[in-house]
Amino acid sequence: MKTPRVLNLINPVWLILGLCGLNLFVMHYYILFSYGLEGEYDITQFIDNLLGICFDVSVLYLAFFLLSLRRNMAAVSMCFVVTWLWSFSNIIYSRFFFHYLSLSAISQGGVLTDSLILRCIANCFQPIDLYYLFAVLLYAILLRMKPTAMPLHVPRKVLALLCIMMVIDILGHMSYCIYIPQFRYVSYFNHRIYARHLRGNRALLSERYFCLGGLRTIGTDMVISLQGRMELTDEQLAECKAVISQNQIGMSDTAEAFSCRNIIFILVESYMSFTSDMRVCGKEVTPFLNSLKHSDTVYYNGRMRENVTLGESSDGQFIYMAGLLPLRSEVTVSIASDRTLHGLPKMLGRESRMVIPSLASVWQQDGMCRQYGFDSLYTSNDYGDGHTNTLNDEQVLQLAMQKDRASRQPFFSVVLTMSMHSPYIEQIDPSFPISDPSMPNDLVCYLNVCHYTDRQLERYFEHLRRTGLYDNSLIVIAADHPVHVTDFGGMGKEIPFYLVNIPRDLRARMWKGECNQIDVYTTLLDLLGVKSDWHGLGRSLLSPDYSSSIAPKKWDVSEWIIRGDYFLQH
Repeated sequence: MKTPRVLNLINPVWLILGLCGLNLFVMHYYILFSYGLEGEYDITQFIDNLLGICFDVSVLYLAFFLLSLRRNMAAVSMCFVVTWLWSFSNIIYSRFFFHYLSLSAISQGGVLTDSLILRCIANCFQPIDLYYLFAVLLYAILLRMKPTAMPLHVPRKVLALLCIMMVIDILGHMSYCIYIPQFRYVSYFNHRIYARHLRGNRALLSERYFCLGGLRTIGTDMVISLQGRMELTDEQLAECKAVISQNQIGMSDTAEAFSCRNIIFILVESYMSFTSDMRVCGKEVTPFLNSLKHSDTVYYNGRMRENVTLGESSDGQFIYMAGLLPLRSEVTVSIASDRTLHGLPKMLGRESRMVIPSLASVWQQDGMCRQYGFDSLYTSNDYGDGHTNTLNDEQVLQLAMQKDRASRQPFFSVVLTMSMHSPYIEQIDPSFPISDPSMPNDLVCYLNVCHYTDRQLERYFEHLRRTGLYDNSLIVIAADHPVHVTDFGGMGKEIPFYLVNIPRDLRARMWKGECNQIDVYTTLLDLLGVKSDWHGLGRSLLSPDYSSSIAPKKWDVSEWIIRGDYFLQH
């Protein structure tokens, strides 16, 4: 294959370096236009982004130039491979977790061994992915060209280009400050440069990554990771104590009635409130859950807001089990699995277990269960001989039934479902076929799987009644988070919360309006009359002055508690 004559007039080193930058450019703007950035946009962020791309490519090239003993084509080839793999990996990761691939996410390698995630990856092809095939073909063409510059000329020009980009970026920030009257201060300009390029914004991962680029973001995370536990200042400790002491609960007068009951917590994957009482083709989507919702002994709130951040399902578990808000710039379990927590099992002080549909390595379930205080963890390995695939909801609830029968009462059991996880590309419940051309296919498939999970929950409740456990149990049903990949045409993002076997008078006293996931932990401690100085950072739904707002300070305090291992010494 002959190289086009026009390309022979251009140094291939520069063309391949440009292709490396294009790899990163495609990554950044795919994530920007698909999922957005936290916070508000301004023009300087886009200048920062171009500098970040230039910085990443320049540093990679210069590092590989030295490693390859000053061979330009070897250096740019290694640079292309790294940027190509990094760009493609981020795009694939973002389709499931809606943000960049962070250092803490890389540490969760066990997630990639899960069969469901692998199946999702195989079904997530999009037209933009053709770019990566095009990039490889173009790279192969450029690789056949001969460099026309001396080896040391290119590194010098790369450094010069990087310096020019830095000057342009500084001038951009300076112009922004001059243009807006309230920002015409040298101190604000200095703060802006420091915050964008030296410190970064740890609270806003996507914005930080977009502005700084991959190398500086991951480098910052590595430094923080190597520092280990955060040393809290006296002011931070005082703030933690103040927030914790303000968050007292009312000690429900029903504590004695619940003290000897089993607590069964069913955490349903991607369950959304709009499915409640919904009918398709004349049939209820979730008939069993609808019957619970309208029962006199069930508290139902369909206006719960999610509080998860980067960790998705693991964040949902963390919020409910620890009473804390998750980290905003890292996958929480990557840090919390090595921290002391006042987990719900510890607080309840009874035999406890968790039943999950995956392997123990997924989201560090084994380590997190120890920190929460569970006595036992049952995984897909415990379902039959040699079974290692992700369990569907029928299988995981069968495993839960098996453990229920062998338990000494009162016990605390948490059961995780999985079948309602994306992708929604096929109908899995043949008993509830949906053929409505007016509905998007992903919504059709989601409603079909909701019906499937509803039937499995009904069978589990029949088991509880048959074994005599139902009447002696407080049953919690909650969602880990809503579906993030779509809003199904404006259906909303609220998630449901059920408390089953609640006395009618208590049900009447509970808050009916908008609430938060963080409130579940505190509400359960209130219902059960747990006496402790720690009641989580939520508000009890039994509180007469309940408020659903979460003060920004609570997010800070939660992060300090986790990073500083606050409970280890306090």
